[in-house]
Amino acid sequence: MIIYILVIAHFLADFTFQSTRLAYCKLNSNRDFLCHASIYAFILLIAIFPFVKFSRAIIPYIIIIISHSFIDWIRINVDKKFKGKQTITFISFIMDQILHVLILIVLYHAFNLGVETTELYCLIQQWPYFNNLVIYCLVFIILWDPTAVFIKKIFIYISNENNYVQENNDLQVGRIIGKLERIIISILILNNQYSAVGFVLTAKSIARYKQLEEKNFAEKYLVGTLTSVLIAIIVTIFLKQFLK
Repeated sequence: MIIYILVIAHFLADFTFQSTRLAYCKLNSNRDFLCHASIYAFILLIAIFPFVKFSRAIIPYIIIIISHSFIDWIRINVDKKFKGKQTITFISFIMDQILHVLILIVLYHAFNLGVETTELYCLIQQWPYFNNLVIYCLVFIILWDPTAVFIKKIFIYISNENNYVQENNDLQVGRIIGKLERIIISILILNNQYSAVGFVLTAKSIARYKQLEEKNFAEKYLVGTLTSVLIAIIVTIFLKQFLK
């Protein structure tokens, strides 16, 4: 479960606790860059040290923090160099997240972080629902902000608009609807109610019926909805296999 907790901490620090303003300001501000690095370090700290003994966790913790900042620095410079080329910036975003998660997985296995755990972790693990709770948290956290940002990046890539302009045009209500849609679909899948997923999509389509007559909106709606649903289904079905 330690690896799942680390991944949860990563997504919380890199998405949930990184505001849109901070995400863009850190591109040109060392202070904001360090602010994000500090937030990431703090969240990872409370995710690893209460559960893994200090002597076992300290080295991988330092490596994770340094590597995270280094990868972010590389991505920032790539985005600056290829500013306006949405294909490059989209790929850099994907590679950035893949590398972050991959480093967590490699370090977890390289340092056997699941071996020397603390008494607190051993105590919590005795709770019969602990493992499932961690998986549920991971599913819902991925489907909340990380997926929303990913879909936003797809829209930017497709429309070839400036990131800042796209952000300002993005409706908060639409984003919340998408988040709730994914959570509801995930809950239905976790309860093996696959047929009910269609009702969620139908209800959303009815609410947007008039707007669907506009071609540009209809295309964005289909791309966003299909991507959202696909991610919700894949993430939930994959992580559902680890439930006990």
